[in-house]
Amino acid sequence: DIVTWAIRALIQGEMNGLMRNPQLCNNDTILESNSTRLNYDQSVYCVGNYGEIFNRRFGENKRSSMNTINKGSPMIYSTPLGNIFGTKNDFQVMEEVIDGGVLKLVKSRKGDVLRCGVVVSFDDVNITSVDYCHVLAAALFNGDFEAVEFLTFRENDDVAYESLSHGIIDALAGAVVNFEGDVDRGFSYSTPYYYRDKESSVDCYAFATRGDDTLFSSFVNAMVIATIHAQEIGATRKTSTRMPLMSLFGNKFLWAMRDAVSYGGNYDELYENNFGSRFDRGRNEVNSHSGPQLLAPVKISSSNDVDRGC
Repeated sequence: DIVTWAIRALIQGEMNGLMRNPQLCNNDTILESNSTRLNYDQSVYCVGNYGEIFNRRFGENKRSSMNTINKGSPMIYSTPLGNIFGTKNDFQVMEEVIDGGVLKLVKSRKGDVLRCGVVVSFDDVNITSVDYCHVLAAALFNGDFEAVEFLTFRENDDVAYESLSHGIIDALAGAVVNFEGDVDRGFSYSTPYYYRDKESSVDCYAFATRGDDTLFSSFVNAMVIATIHAQEIGATRKTSTRMPLMSLFGNKFLWAMRDAVSYGGNYDELYENNFGSRFDRGRNEVNSHSGPQLLAPVKISSSNDVDRGC
């Protein structure tokens, strides 16, 4: 997580015109034990911002569009899936790995239900977050998208994260990706499914899960990615069987991606089902692997003011 935020600092440096400056580079060999007090500006002062590093390594004018700063164009993006089916041996290994954690808890819970928290902020995010809880339930329970109990929380209410920490909810939808939750408190964030532009910043909304259960966090992230990948390959709610089978989480979840898409469809279907066709959706459209994809925390200063970012 520290590495991730250090990279984001390099991107933020380029966005704000912060550059390599040996005079401000502090080569302190004493490691700060508190990760929230690390000075991320030093990443830029000592080695340069993202653009400087890229140009130094590959030469100027070599950057593809995706490796440039996003200023409001489509940003919804699916990590390439690779080989997610695997072999028969993979099935056995994953069945053994899954014998514990939230995935087993949810599947064995009386009534077979996902407990999904939703942060109530504003209408677009609220509706999208509820839909993604249904998507996750469908993936977990063989297409049963109604197998979900909702708990709602106010925005900026720490009760939401406390509920996640103590297992009252399995996942928290509508969480804003932020430094404290990621690095200091140890939560994991999924791929963002909604971006909201503010006056001087961008909030990135995603699922939050407990960081100590990487398997479940990966499963939740995979289902968000499934809706985006579906659009990339032309799969829809009606043609969800075009989605790949997946052995990464064992035999019980072979159809998870197909089940997820069978409920909500691809990303555009989810969006348009709630909001209709909008001509200018800004960042909330799928990036077809060609547009700018770099976005950084809201602010980074010499006083270590690192807050939100994705």
